[in-house]
Amino acid sequence: MSDIVVFLGPTLSRQEAGRVLDAHFLPPVSQGDIISVANDNPKAIGIIDGYFQLVPAVWHKEILYALDKGIPVIGAASMGALRAAELDAFGMVGVGRIYQWYRSGFLEADDEVAVIHSPFEIGHRPLSEAMVNIRATLDLAVRNNTLSKQSAIALLEACAATPYWERSFDRLLADAKRLGLSDSELTALERCERVDQKRSDALEMLERMAQSPAAGAAAPDFRFNRTSKFDRLMDQDTCLARNGDARITISVLADFYRLHGNRLFPGAGSLALAQAGGRANDVVDALRAEGRLDVVLNTAVACDQSDGLRPCEGDDRVVLEQYCRQAGLRPDHTIGELGQAVGLNDSERFFERLHRFTLRSP
Repeated sequence: MSDIVVFLGPTLSRQEAGRVLDAHFLPPVSQGDIISVANDNPKAIGIIDGYFQLVPAVWHKEILYALDKGIPVIGAASMGALRAAELDAFGMVGVGRIYQWYRSGFLEADDEVAVIHSPFEIGHRPLSEAMVNIRATLDLAVRNNTLSKQSAIALLEACAATPYWERSFDRLLADAKRLGLSDSELTALERCERVDQKRSDALEMLERMAQSPAAGAAAPDFRFNRTSKFDRLMDQDTCLARNGDARITISVLADFYRLHGNRLFPGAGSLALAQAGGRANDVVDALRAEGRLDVVLNTAVACDQSDGLRPCEGDDRVVLEQYCRQAGLRPDHTIGELGQAVGLNDSERFFERLHRFTLRSP
């Protein structure tokens, strides 16, 4: 496994990223992930994509923790650009045009980089268009003199008023017609080059890390102060294993052991601690001391492959239950069984249907 870790999702495919940089690619970063990775002391951490809204976003404090340990952290394109603009004064390295836009204050809204996307199982494919890509496309059209500055501003205002999950180039063309742009400008918009600024910035970051993993990062010049909230995050949300988008954290594993421990190790001291409401990290430490952690963890991962232990943005449990109620299904079936129940032969098509349902749900 590479000693460079990169968090990547809908911005760029893993196949394309892997051709640029030899790295261990993980799903979009979320709360607790940087702590987990930093504890393995990688050569560098790259952040491109990250979860938010339905899944707790990565903390700034986690990134400071990694920087304090001497691990370079580089960001670009999406969540990486946001966090780099906020933390470059502490040593995080930002790369690309989007980072510069946020760093300069030209952009302020987080939703400029937000998209809705499919889950890990079907490659985190984007299902909407990021406003930064639309902005870069309109900027190019203005510079090519095929679109007036006034029309571009009007289109950007319409895009900003549209929820991020509904943004697309088709929606942009519909807005252009609604706003009464001239026939020549409508034709220019239909034929113009569509700029994928997020992809370009992500590739630039990976290329820089391929040349030098630290990408020019300076030694940290601050003192990291631990807080009770940070310690609680380390105790509860440190990731022990992954299965696609899902993360088996300390707290998730402790909950799993409380529910299923009797069939694994009845009477074990670690199980008694778990069922007595012991702290999650103490339960995991007890499992490790007894030599039972790997068995319980592997069993939890195996269960996660069928039913899921933790909902993620691509498979939100509330949305799934709502969908199943309307479809007359039981949500405790596996994804494959649910797909077959609605006449779909594979999980990929079921996930796509679930995402379309998510877009229609309030």
